[in-house]
Amino acid sequence: MALSTAAGVLVVSLWASGAPSMVYPLLADRWRVGEVVTTALFATYPVALVLALVACGSLSDSIGRRRVLLAGVGMVAVGTALFVVTSGLVPIFVGRTLQGIGVGLAMSAASAALVEFAPRRTAALSTSVNTAATASGTALALVVGGALVQYSASPTTLPFAILLGVTIALLPLVWFLPEEATRSNVRWRPSRARVPARNRMQFAIGVASLTVAFMMGAVFIGLGAQIVRDLVGTVDAFVAACALACWAVSIVPASVIARRGSPTTASSAGSVLSAAGSVTLVAASHVDSLTVFLLAAVISGAGYGLMFYGGLGMVVAAPEAETRATTLSLMYLVAYLSQGLTAVGIGALATFWGLDRAIVVAMPTLATLSVASGVLVHWFARPRADVRLAS
Repeated sequence: MALSTAAGVLVVSLWASGAPSMVYPLLADRWRVGEVVTTALFATYPVALVLALVACGSLSDSIGRRRVLLAGVGMVAVGTALFVVTSGLVPIFVGRTLQGIGVGLAMSAASAALVEFAPRRTAALSTSVNTAATASGTALALVVGGALVQYSASPTTLPFAILLGVTIALLPLVWFLPEEATRSNVRWRPSRARVPARNRMQFAIGVASLTVAFMMGAVFIGLGAQIVRDLVGTVDAFVAACALACWAVSIVPASVIARRGSPTTASSAGSVLSAAGSVTLVAASHVDSLTVFLLAAVISGAGYGLMFYGGLGMVVAAPEAETRATTLSLMYLVAYLSQGLTAVGIGALATFWGLDRAIVVAMPTLATLSVASGVLVHWFARPRADVRLAS
């Protein structure tokens, strides 16, 4: 139950992350704004998350996982409630900020708890559960949001009402988590960003791999609905959501396959698939084909799953248990900050140049970064990390 609850926190965290994805076009129409505003709304979440990680990333190492998870999930509930009760631009940004802070509090604690609650604390199981939970949360956000946007009478509020109900239902489960977490005897202080004392190269390359995966995620979660509607030409929101969910769903089998090899092998293979997915997405936008977009989503999702699994596998193997949450906080800090900057950058290009030209510029850039991360893994991480995670 403890392992499932920790995974549930990650599901809700990624559900909160992707909950507005299918609503962005409706909000843009309501507020009469361009992609730069909707991507700024998307980016508000990772920026707030990063600030929470900077301030409180090591908090659960000092006071225990359960207390931090309670605070984080509670904050997500408050932020989500603002989406339900208001439709104004400023309150929505405030709600998105509160969601980011809540997930920032909860995510590193939940990731660390997965390692500690896994049988025999096996890194492979905790990493696979982490990957599957985050993919499931993203898929739920897209499919539920798309269905409600297309078929419900309250498309901008009902997706958040359902998320709010699930989040509130999760709180009692978190309350009864065993407080057996690794706790240090050092009094808590605001975190300082630092890499672990050992395996620093392995940690840095793992973070680089995971960060590129998150940057690719910014395209599908932050701009996917607009791409499907405006470039591919699909006006049915539920069909668009299912197409985007293919990206999230394909993450899971990729992470399962990744368990058969080492983290470095997974990251290297994922970088190739991510680059191929980027190129395929450009092709989909030019030929206005939903089929080609689906292919791009599946390839990119598989690449994300491999890079996430491989990067996370290298990172969790680096720190000592007493600093695990601090190290994971630094990993998420870099990844989410890069994701937010990617979303805002592409949104700004789309506002001033048009979405089609923005995709033509952004996706080859991300493909180049994917290949570069694969080269780093192949040449520098392999001697230290080319071993399978314990299973």
